Amino acid sequence: MGSSFSQHVDNWYAQFHIHLIHVATRWGYGEDESRDLVQQFFLELLQKDLDPTAVQHPRTYLTRAFIRKLIDHYRHTKTVQQRAAMMDTTAYEPSVLESLVRIQANEELLASIRAAYKRLPARCQKVIHLKYYEGLTTEQIAERTGLHTRTVYNNLYEAIKALREELKRAHPRLKIAAVFSLLPLL
Repeated sequence: MGSSFSQHVDNWYAQFHIHLIHVATRWGYGEDESRDLVQQFFLELLQKDLDPTAVQHPRTYLTRAFIRKLIDHYRHTKTVQQRAAMMDTTAYEPSVLESLVRIQANEELLASIRAAYKRLPARCQKVIHLKYYEGLTTEQIAERTGLHTRTVYNNLYEAIKALREELKRAHPRLKIAAVFSLLPLL
């Protein structure tokens, strides 16, 4: 079985390695890292005790298994980064001046978010308030306001889009995902 399985893996590599590299690049990995991940994936595949005749659709099988590997790799990388960040933060304590500058920058950011929020239409403000302040789901918002679920969804989309555009103009380097964690502070 070892030699036959090895030949199957070699054939699969020849047929699908470019596809898997594209999958990894779509997931945000660089081309060199994608190639490394694909090669590592096939090396790990060789070590498995797998019956190649049980794989009826090799492209689908390999793609799903590779995506699982990418997810595992991402989680592992995140864990390592978090541990490294915890080690770095324990060694570094910001000065009082740095803390004051950071607080002032956050206050300016909150003021920008408040101003952008106040420029939204009333219906969008209400939907944002219900979603981010009261933690309601789209369906719960629809029940409370009497709007259709799709209308609630569209208002959320428009409000978030308007906030994103406004804040990109005011703070171009800001990560927009961080803004929504600040909405309850307004």
